Amino acid sequence: MGGILETAMLICFGCSWPINLVKNYKCRSAKGMSLPFILLLIVGYVAGICAKFIIGVNVHNAYVLVVYLLNLAMVTANLFVYFRNRGLDRKAELCVELDTDDPAMELVATSVAEKVQQRSKSRGAVLRPKAAGNAGFIDYIQWGKTFEE
Repeated sequence: MGGILETAMLICFGCSWPINLVKNYKCRSAKGMSLPFILLLIVGYVAGICAKFIIGVNVHNAYVLVVYLLNLAMVTANLFVYFRNRGLDRKAELCVELDTDDPAMELVATSVAEKVQQRSKSRGAVLRPKAAGNAGFIDYIQWGKTFEE
């Protein structure tokens, strides 16, 4: 009976992790996510899995181990999404527009746009700058994504 109740608890937690994973992935920001919390959950699930192996895995408690492993997989996926979102946050901070009225930066951005467009003729794509001024140029230099198809 204890194993069934433990499995019920794990299933309840397990139903929330995919929902949280999708929400965090769509959010595209690490704000509101906590790395220590995610790591603590991973340690907790690993401890639960280790406890099952110490007790001994058999036919009667193997289903609990499977649920632990599924939950661990979901929380680990949330860890990867956290680092992805943190990178997106850093990129957004770097792309803060500095000065859009700088004619020199506008000229450089236009020149870069023309060179990229010449190289892309083999693909037949038409490219245009995403942003004008320093922000667009900094985005191109830092991340190579000033131009969109």
